[in-house]
Amino acid sequence: MSDFNKNAPVYLSHCPNYDIPALVTQIKTAFEALKITDELIAGKRVLLKPNLVMAKKPEFGATSHPAFMEALTEVCFDLGAASVTLADSPGGPYNAAALALVYRTCGMDSVADKRMVLNQDFTWQTVNTPGVKLKSFHILTAVQQADVVIDVCKLKTHSLTGMSCAVKNLFGIIPGVEKFEMHSSYPQVPDFSEMLVDLAEYLVNSKTFIAVCDGVLSMEGNGPTHGVPKKTDLFLASRSPFALDVIAEHIMKLDGRIIHLDCAAKRGLVSRDYGDIPLLGQWDSVSCPQFDFQPPDTEAGKFLRNLPDFMGGHLAKLFETKPEILKNKCIGCGKCVTSCPMHTITIKQKKDGRKRAVIHRKDCIRCYCCQELCPIGAVGTKQNPLIKLIH
Repeated sequence: MSDFNKNAPVYLSHCPNYDIPALVTQIKTAFEALKITDELIAGKRVLLKPNLVMAKKPEFGATSHPAFMEALTEVCFDLGAASVTLADSPGGPYNAAALALVYRTCGMDSVADKRMVLNQDFTWQTVNTPGVKLKSFHILTAVQQADVVIDVCKLKTHSLTGMSCAVKNLFGIIPGVEKFEMHSSYPQVPDFSEMLVDLAEYLVNSKTFIAVCDGVLSMEGNGPTHGVPKKTDLFLASRSPFALDVIAEHIMKLDGRIIHLDCAAKRGLVSRDYGDIPLLGQWDSVSCPQFDFQPPDTEAGKFLRNLPDFMGGHLAKLFETKPEILKNKCIGCGKCVTSCPMHTITIKQKKDGRKRAVIHRKDCIRCYCCQELCPIGAVGTKQNPLIKLIH
C-alpha cells in the first residue's frame, strides 16, 4: 500500500531524449530520491500502466514511449521484481485484436520479451469502494492482481479535463467500452473529475503506487490524441499521482484550472498550492520550469461553468464549444459512432455516395470522445461566434 500524503515529494529533472541507458539512470536516481527501494519491489508483481489511448506512433506525443517501458522494466528487475506486465485499456473494444494493433503501432511489441510481458488477459474484476462517485466498478484483472502499479503517463492537454497526466491516465484501468458508460454516467466535468479521483484513490490505497511522467515529448492543443507534439525535455516521478499532477499543472501554466485537483485537495489528498509540494531533483518550487501550452479549442467558453446556475447552466450549454464533424475529412468509418457514450452520432450516406458522420446535438454531453478516438482527426470543434470574439 502506498504511504502518500498531501505533501508527497515530486522528483523533476531535465530529460532531453529517449536514450534507454540515460532513462535507466534517471529512473534509478528518482527512485532513490523517493525512497523506492528493493523492499517495495523485490518479489512483487509489477504492473506498468502506460498511456496507450489509441494506435498512434510515439513521435506524435500521444502515447507513452516504448523506451520508458524498456527502462522501467530494467530498473524493476534490478530491484528484484518477480514479474513485469504492461497493461492498458485504450478507448474502444478491450480484446486481443484491438490491443494487438495498439501494441504494434505504439511500439510496445519491440520491448516485449521474456522479461516484460504484454497483457493478454482481457477479463476484469469487480471492485467495491467508498468513493465519492464510484461505489462499484470493474478493473482490469492484470491491474487488480498486481502488487505494484507504475502509472506511466504523458504530459498533455486534454479537451475534456484540461490536462492528461497521472490521475487521468488511470482511467485506462477501466475495461473497454465501460469507459464510455462512465462518460454517460458522469456527463458533467466536476462529477467526472470526482470519479477520476475515486479511481486514483483506490489504487494508491490498495497497491504500492508510483507515478512516472514522460515529459520528453509532450502535447499541446487538442489533446489527448490530436494535439501538437511539444518538446519539453522533462521527467517527473512521485508516489502520489495528485502531487505529480499539481506540479504538471504548474509546468503547463494551468494553475488552479484542473478540476480533479480541486476534488483531491478537498479530500485532503494534496495541497492545491504547488509551492507546498517538495521538489526533488534539479529544481525547487521557485525555479520550476514552465512552458506556454496551447490550450484545447474546448477551453473557450468554459469560464461559464463558474457563473451562477441560471447562467452557467443554460448559457454554458448554448455557448460551450461543441464537437463538429469535418466534412472534408470524414470517411464515414463509424469509429465516432461506437465511441459516443450517448449514441448521438449516426452515419449518413450522401447523394454522391460518400458516407459521413452526423452529430445530433440534442443529447451531446461534450465529452469529446468522438474527437479523441477519431483515427484520422476528422472531428474538430465549433465555437459560438460571441465566445470566439471574446477570446
